[in-house]
Amino acid sequence: MRLRAVLFATTTFLMGSSLVADMAWAAAPPVIERTPDVGSANAIERERAYAGLSLGDAIRQALIDDDLEFAFKSLAALGRAAGDNSTGLYYSGIKALSQQNYSDVTTTLRDSDPNDMLTAALVAWAHVGQGQLNQAINGWETYGGDGERPFFNAYRALLAEQNGEVNAALDYYAQAQKGGELHFVRDLTKRYITLLVQAGQKEAALKAHEDVFGDPKSLDRIDALFRESIVAGTPATLAKLSPEASVSSLMSNYASAMMVVRMLQANQEQNDPSKTEADLPVERPDADAQFVRDALLLRTALKIDPTNQSARFALSEVLGEIDEDKAALATLAPITSGERVDEARHAKAVLHMSLEDASGAKALLDEVPERLRDRRWWDLNASALSARGDFKGAFESASKSAAVAKGTGDWDEDLARLSLMRAHYDLGQKAEAIEIARGLVKKLKPENPIRGSAGLFLAGEPSTHREGLPAARESLKMLGADSRSKLSLGGVLAQFPSTRAEGVQLMRDALEEMPRSPLFMNALGYTLIEYDIDLDEGFQLLLKAYELRPYSGAITDSLGRAHYKLGQLDEAQRLIEKAVAMRKDSPDPEIYDNLGDVYWHQGKKVEARRMWQMVKDFGGHYFKQDQLDDKLKNGLRGPAPVERTAPVVAEPGSV
Repeated sequence: MRLRAVLFATTTFLMGSSLVADMAWAAAPPVIERTPDVGSANAIERERAYAGLSLGDAIRQALIDDDLEFAFKSLAALGRAAGDNSTGLYYSGIKALSQQNYSDVTTTLRDSDPNDMLTAALVAWAHVGQGQLNQAINGWETYGGDGERPFFNAYRALLAEQNGEVNAALDYYAQAQKGGELHFVRDLTKRYITLLVQAGQKEAALKAHEDVFGDPKSLDRIDALFRESIVAGTPATLAKLSPEASVSSLMSNYASAMMVVRMLQANQEQNDPSKTEADLPVERPDADAQFVRDALLLRTALKIDPTNQSARFALSEVLGEIDEDKAALATLAPITSGERVDEARHAKAVLHMSLEDASGAKALLDEVPERLRDRRWWDLNASALSARGDFKGAFESASKSAAVAKGTGDWDEDLARLSLMRAHYDLGQKAEAIEIARGLVKKLKPENPIRGSAGLFLAGEPSTHREGLPAARESLKMLGADSRSKLSLGGVLAQFPSTRAEGVQLMRDALEEMPRSPLFMNALGYTLIEYDIDLDEGFQLLLKAYELRPYSGAITDSLGRAHYKLGQLDEAQRLIEKAVAMRKDSPDPEIYDNLGDVYWHQGKKVEARRMWQMVKDFGGHYFKQDQLDDKLKNGLRGPAPVERTAPVVAEPGSV
């Protein structure tokens, strides 16, 4: 079964930090130092968990599994192999700080580079933990040099706060704002704004809020409530941050900033009119190396301070970007209270949707108070209702989204229109959906991803296929040809004989960039078997995808379809019936259609027609409607696929 991919802006800039050793993973790995202080049973389990993996894959998996110690010890082994012991010392400092052994931190990192931001932060806040504020400030100022070093001013302001120097803190925060740094440290920005209000500078506080958080009309509800407290002059009293919370804050803010910087740099390079195609980088940084760098920082931030909700949101995001949605959901699970609990409910609902659990998503959305239901809430609610087959409810929710978004700015209004377009389509109102898509394509500039989504919709419809292709292709180019954009466009192009070869190549390119993603494997594998392009390769991809994500009804159906194509009808029946059961709360008509095909060739004609009629009764617009009508009238015209042996995967767990 095809999975609907969504466009998003990818990141392409590697962060440079002494935290991460050079990851020459393709080379022969050094001997990995295993954790000596765990029980023998746990050690054996760990050895088994990473057995057969390359060093890079083992580190990646450790960070998915929250095994930070293994990841760091592996990286320390790499560092020692190159004559550098700094990574091992750094992790010792992290463990000591997380255990509030502040003197051990300063002793361990005594000879570390004072110009490295992360080690300087560990040492400075360890001094704070020992009550040595002067040493902390002196050390942080050594790192800051002329005051232009990243994050210096914001956290120098926090040190001033700790020292009771409110005016100095305001001055440092003002410098951080002037340098644009506050956009990346929103947790500290709220402290700055609160201090301004307390100092009687409400207008300056409102100006700073708008500078960092944007137009008051387009704020999400949580930020809007904070702004209302500023207007009323009653922001919450500032709590003093512990050394652990302060270092964890810096780490998570730094990781989030690097994600934004990568995205902005990629967009700038892609849209620079002075650059020719030859000037653009031929090879993109490996997605898994990006993940390791981000996850290492964020897992570290959470080890130091498990209550750091910003780190949890950011880590969930990077896990989601490599399609580790279960791990992403587990990362957010501890957020059950606090001012960001409703934001967490929304993020968890998105992950439940990705995990094909629309009912779970809807239950979480229903917990969000009505006063916080913004355009994003109504859009996601529409998606959840649509996935459950409630197309009328989805249309009502999308209409509410459009009403809520009105007057909040073009971006939100256009996203609401996109949601309404999909709701019309799911109701079978194709003409209305096409009209909205055409309006978005006509209105928006080529670099706008909403225009690309509208173009992609048009390109997926036979009657507007050629009309939508230019906008979809322009969006792919403007987004830097990121892997998910390639997968989305490739999946649409593969549906049409005239563009199928181009579509398959785009999907291959996407999988090359995300080689461990079961969703990418499923998309390409299903295409290869559905259009009889390469049954052997498609089967192997789907088998690997199923191995990685056996809880996915979509992938289970895809593998069942592959067995059907191999003529193995009994195994096809078993898997597709399993997929039906797995998707009972989020039924997909294509799964029932595929099961009908199996039943027909098993001689179960009544059951087959019942499956096809269920698809017909499902409502909405089914993209195989013409074939479905013919099946209901005439059955399947051709013979059953010839049974043959499934291709054997050459190496266990490989593709």
